Amino acid sequence: MTQATKTLVVTQPFDQISVTAIMATAHLRRQSFYDYFHDKYDVLDWIYTTEINEAVKYCNSYRYWPQTLLKMMTYFQDNRAFYRKVIAIDEQNAPEKVIANHISNMVGNIFNDLSKKEQLPVTTDYCSFLQSLLSRTLLSELKRFLTAADPLPLSQEVAHLRYFLDDGINGLLLRTNRIKAYQPSEKLAKQSPNT
Repeated sequence: MTQATKTLVVTQPFDQISVTAIMATAHLRRQSFYDYFHDKYDVLDWIYTTEINEAVKYCNSYRYWPQTLLKMMTYFQDNRAFYRKVIAIDEQNAPEKVIANHISNMVGNIFNDLSKKEQLPVTTDYCSFLQSLLSRTLLSELKRFLTAADPLPLSQEVAHLRYFLDDGINGLLLRTNRIKAYQPSEKLAKQSPNT
């Protein structure tokens, strides 16, 4: 069902895709759809949640944020045709909300982990502000990356995002006297999350 849905989303306008079409493409009985999903939006949510959780297994750790960023952007690059269509859906149950919530949770988890590791003296309000601002910024850039007629190469996009996040993280660590000099994330990026 999920592969059938992905195929249809890439080839047809979403408002013209029905549960019947999904099930016919998957060569399954229509009624069995409702054993797993509430509606076609639910399938899109499931695809994203399942696939991104597999692609970005270590997204709660500050230590692995550069790898998380690379894996997340690689996932979107590999599924560009699908997500270009998905991100354009502008309806009440639009999948963009699921993607936005995931990015927000991921950013929040990484900053909470950083805060604990570095014992940052920042208020909960400021942490919430950072989480909200960074999440919206990353979502906006992700949308631009997916929909651009001539997007940056993946490596360049990831490098720009990493520099942006490095600058913010280092600014916070310098301001709170947790480091004495700028520390690029290159050392973190070389660590394997499997160690």
